[in-house]
Amino acid sequence: NVLLISFLAMISTISVDFMLKTDFFYRSTILFLSFIAFILIVAKRILFKLFLSKKTNLAIDTKNIMILGSKKRASHLINEFSKHLEYGFNIRYIVDPDENRFGVNINSFTVNERFSNIYNIIKSGGIDEVFIAMPLDDIPDIRKLFVLLNDLGKSYHVLINTKLEEIDKSKIRLEPVVEKYYGLPMLTFNSLNTNLYSLYFKNIVENIFAAILFILTFPLILFFSILIKITSPGPAIFKQVRIGMHGREFTQYKLRTMSINAESIKSNIQSMNEQSGPVFKIKNDPRITIIGKIIRKFSIDELPQLFNVIIGDMNLIGPRPLPVSEVNEIKKISHHRRHSMKPGITGLWQVSGRNSIKNFDDWVKLDLEYIDNWSLLLDLKIAFKTIYVVISGSGR
Repeated sequence: NVLLISFLAMISTISVDFMLKTDFFYRSTILFLSFIAFILIVAKRILFKLFLSKKTNLAIDTKNIMILGSKKRASHLINEFSKHLEYGFNIRYIVDPDENRFGVNINSFTVNERFSNIYNIIKSGGIDEVFIAMPLDDIPDIRKLFVLLNDLGKSYHVLINTKLEEIDKSKIRLEPVVEKYYGLPMLTFNSLNTNLYSLYFKNIVENIFAAILFILTFPLILFFSILIKITSPGPAIFKQVRIGMHGREFTQYKLRTMSINAESIKSNIQSMNEQSGPVFKIKNDPRITIIGKIIRKFSIDELPQLFNVIIGDMNLIGPRPLPVSEVNEIKKISHHRRHSMKPGITGLWQVSGRNSIKNFDDWVKLDLEYIDNWSLLLDLKIAFKTIYVVISGSGR
């Protein structure tokens, strides 16, 4: 491809130079520069491929995938992904409904899970995408599997099969797209109805902006960290494991606003909870320290989460991540679809009432509204509204 592009560019330049009779360059100079351009572009692509492959080897920003099937189609798929580490796919599970296939080796990989456990894996295994590489007739209760993937907001890909025509598309939220996916024919159900390049742009811009904000606000973080240490025993930074994109666990950082024994006495004040569902919130929480009340009011306690954005656990804007204990208490499967996008420091919930929203269903409704209607313009609107919310001091 690069050779063809370089050749066309060279011929075009020589042709324009000849027709305009500019004599701006010697033809030998154009030939030489075209050769150099070819070498540099190829080198750039090779280095970029090596960089992406290295990221995959180090498990940085990879997509964890499950492959359903273990025969010819699956082998072709595994071989393709093994040759191209730059795709960023990490094959976590290979599953086949045929019990006799369990433990079978495929291109240095193994069928490592039984089909009876597939629903538990999809719910809790941190799987980003599922590739179905076998006849749908051979998959028990395939409609149940599609409904689960849809409810959880997982992207899934099916190597094209005529049996898909029998699926009632009116009951599936995701719009199927026929495409060549990494050189293979697929019918894809993307979990987000948006341009993936826009999401890449969002991540890049937010990472850069988060790094700048972190540097600018570091003196503020340091100042309040010292105040927290002076006024109450315990660490200045509060660390808590939360649930991120597609069920991944990550450590979230905040300035500590509560007493050191806040988690241990939570059960004693459970009856004071003002929120429905799994979320725990109290207007005048007795566990909050004096400094904690000040920094919560203006959301200063959230500033260390800029580091979470920089390392890729979070976005600046997205659904709010919940602690593991609260996620485990979520009853409705469809509520887990809020994890189909990277969580954020701020989001539609924070600028649409936040603490006044008592019903967890309404909270999730806002998260799903954001996911289903996401755009860069919507993020920009939320960003400006967040500035107003922070200045008005409505946090608690």
